[in-house]
Amino acid sequence: MHFPFSQSSRAHAMLTALVAAVPFTLAASVAERSLDARAAPTCSTANPHPNNYTYVGCAHDGAKRALTGYYQHASGDNYMSYQSCFLTCSSKGFNIMGVETGRECYCGNSFENGEGYAIPESSCNSYIMNNSVGGPWALAIYEASVSEVSYSSDDCVLPAGWKPFEYTYANTCVQDGPNRALTGYSFTSDKMSYDLCTSTCASKNFKLAGIEMGDECYCGNELENGEGNAISADNCNVVTPVGMAPGVKGDWGGGRWALTLYTSITMGKSVAPVPRPPAPKKRSLKERHYGRNLPGSSL
Repeated sequence: MHFPFSQSSRAHAMLTALVAAVPFTLAASVAERSLDARAAPTCSTANPHPNNYTYVGCAHDGAKRALTGYYQHASGDNYMSYQSCFLTCSSKGFNIMGVETGRECYCGNSFENGEGYAIPESSCNSYIMNNSVGGPWALAIYEASVSEVSYSSDDCVLPAGWKPFEYTYANTCVQDGPNRALTGYSFTSDKMSYDLCTSTCASKNFKLAGIEMGDECYCGNELENGEGNAISADNCNVVTPVGMAPGVKGDWGGGRWALTLYTSITMGKSVAPVPRPPAPKKRSLKERHYGRNLPGSSL
């Protein structure tokens, strides 16, 4: 005998159908959320170039050469400056640059052929614009302290060991408010400068740095709380207490509820110093005479 569904039976059937559909609904919503919450890509470290070369001393050179990676001679009667050699060696990816006789540039990543050991600074007695450019068989050695590369995308995440490096101003003045446009980190200083603010933000892995009222620094990776809209540069009319040169004011430092925004355009990683080879051992008088003592000598 066939009995029609009762009200309770129809309700039970509807509930069963609804429950059966729930996993599919949840699965779809989870999939949608996973697409929205995809992790940002890791920044590529391909094709870095050395930067921040600093002078480390005068080194001995020889006919076989201490630095063998790349060589360039100044053209014609021109001189080889620190800047010219820096551009050459950095573009070729070498961490060590050496200038010799003010006309020769040598690049490498290590010292070769037993050369490159330290010699008196008086041997590097040529200078161009206050930078040592070596001397005869004497290399003025400069080593990179940072390996630098541009970001592979705007939203990429810094790999381990890498930090924001170079920041650019790009004439950007943006609106700030009580809830703050940059919320990652902030501090004030009566010695505020572009270098102090950006280096602090970089040390904490923030790609954005902003200065407000000349002595306030804010860091973050994005503009938040509805703030950060571009406004007239006239609103960023305060300068920092310290400028690019010691004792000189002049870095753009925002204004009242106005941030001078600096954006990181490259990331950098510290480069380990390159060991200098030891100086050759001086032979004793006896060794120089094939093991024979000179007459009257006890050596």
